[in-house]
Amino acid sequence: MENIRFEDVSFSYAVNDKAVLKNASFDIRQGEFCLVIGKSGAGKTTLLKLLKKEIAPAGKLTGKIVTAENVGYVAQNVQESIVTDRVRSELSFGLTNMGVDVREIELSVTEAASYFNLSGKLDSDISSLSGGEKQILNLASVMIMKPSVLVLDEPTCQLDPVWAQRFLTVIKRLHRDFATTVIVSEHLLEELYEYADSVMLVEDGEIKAKLPPDEMTKFLRQTDSPVLKSIPLRLRLFDDAKTLFECRSIIKSKNLPCICDDDKKDERAMIIKNLCFSYKKNNYALSELSLNVYKGKINAILGPNSCGKSTLLRVCAGVLKAHRGRIKANGKISMLCQNPFDLFTKDLCEDEARFGEITRFLEIDDIKNQHPYDISGGQAQRLALAKVLQTGADIILLDEPTKALDSELKSKLAQKLRELCEQGKTIVFTTHDIDFAGEYADYISFMSGGEIVTTQKKHAFFSSLSYYTTAASRLCQGVAQGYVCEQDMEGVL
Repeated sequence: MENIRFEDVSFSYAVNDKAVLKNASFDIRQGEFCLVIGKSGAGKTTLLKLLKKEIAPAGKLTGKIVTAENVGYVAQNVQESIVTDRVRSELSFGLTNMGVDVREIELSVTEAASYFNLSGKLDSDISSLSGGEKQILNLASVMIMKPSVLVLDEPTCQLDPVWAQRFLTVIKRLHRDFATTVIVSEHLLEELYEYADSVMLVEDGEIKAKLPPDEMTKFLRQTDSPVLKSIPLRLRLFDDAKTLFECRSIIKSKNLPCICDDDKKDERAMIIKNLCFSYKKNNYALSELSLNVYKGKINAILGPNSCGKSTLLRVCAGVLKAHRGRIKANGKISMLCQNPFDLFTKDLCEDEARFGEITRFLEIDDIKNQHPYDISGGQAQRLALAKVLQTGADIILLDEPTKALDSELKSKLAQKLRELCEQGKTIVFTTHDIDFAGEYADYISFMSGGEIVTTQKKHAFFSSLSYYTTAASRLCQGVAQGYVCEQDMEGVL
C-alpha cells in the first residue's frame, strides 16, 4: 500500500516561471525508506516540502499529489523548527495545540524523552543544548505527534560527524521500530545509502530513476552521473568487494608506498595568541586559544558542535570583540557566516551579488530573478559565497562553506579556493565535512572546548586519528600509511 504518490507533478514559484519540478511521478509504499539524492538546486527541497501541505510553497502546481494526513518534517536548519525556550515545552507544544489532556501529554513527553535520550535535559534551556541535541529534539518533537510519514531535508548538514552518525542511527531505529515511512534527502550517504529500500535520483526537477541501492549504483555508473561522487567511497572504488575487510585485503595486496607531508615551513598570514571570549561571565567559548594561519593555503578547522569554531571566526572577522588575546592579520578579512540567509536583505538575488563570472562558475545564474528566500540551501550558500568573494579580501573566513552542497559543487568550490590561494589569498574554513577537508585542505586544526588542540598538515593529521577521520583513511587503516583522501588512492587501486 502506498503512502505517497506523485502523478505528473510540475511546480514553479510565484516570482519565477521556471519549473522547479517537471512532470515528477513516483510512488512510495507504506513503511518504505526512500533516500532522495541529486545535485544542489535539483528540486529536492521543493519536492519534500510539497509532501507536507502545511509548509508547501506557494506557486503554480499542476498534476496530482497523494500524501498522508500526518506528515512529520525535519528541516536542514537546526533552529528553524524550534518554537519554545525549554526542552519540555518544545516536546509538548504540538500536543498542547491539539488540546490533548495534560496527563496524557506528560506521559508522552516522558516516554519520548526516554526514547530519544533527552530525559536528563527535560528541564534545560534549549539554548544550552549542542547542535546535535537540538536536532534530536526537533526529531522527537515531530515523532511525538505519531506521523505516518517522516520527511527529512538534509537533517545532518549542521552537525559534526559524531552527532550526524548518532542522528542517522536514530532515524534507522525509528524506521525499524515503528515501520514509519521515511523520505530523506541527505548528502552524507555513508550511513544511509545501503540501508535504504530505494534511492530516488532528482536531476533538474525531473525524477530520473527510483531504484534499490545496488541498481542505482549501476545506473549512476552507466549514465556517468556526477552524483556518483556522492555515494560511499567503498562502492565507488571496489565493484566486487562487499565488506570493509575485503576492501582492506585488496588495498594490502597493492603494497602501497607511504604518503607523507613535505617539511616546508610556510609563511603565516594570521597569528592568534591567547584569545579569550565569553558570551556569559566565567563561561568561555574561547579559552587562551592560539593558532597560526598559513598564507596562500587552505586552513581547515574541525571539531564537535559548540566547541567554538564559529565564535573564533566571528572574533577574527571583528564581528565579536575578544576579551583578551591578540590577533595579527596581514590584510583585509571577509567572512561567510554559517547561515547564508543572514546575509540577504534584498528582494532579488541579483541585488545581493554581482552576477557574472563567479556566479556562472558557481552555477547560480538561473536564480538571478528569484527571491533569496525561495532558493535552496545549496543555492543560498553559493550566492552568499559569491557575495563574500567579491569583497576582494586577503583572508577569507568561511563557516561551513560546503553545507548543502553536492559533491560536484564541492569540487568546484575547492577549485575556486585553490585559485584564490594561487593569487596570494588565504582561506580559513570551519567544517563538519571531514572528507572535504581531507581532500582539499593544506593544514588541519582540531578544536575542542574553546581551544586548538593541534594543527598539522593533512596527511599527518588524519593518519593519526581512528574515529574523527576520512572515509579513505578508515579504509586504509593498518594496510596503507598516509592515504587520507580519494585523490591519494586514484591510479593505485
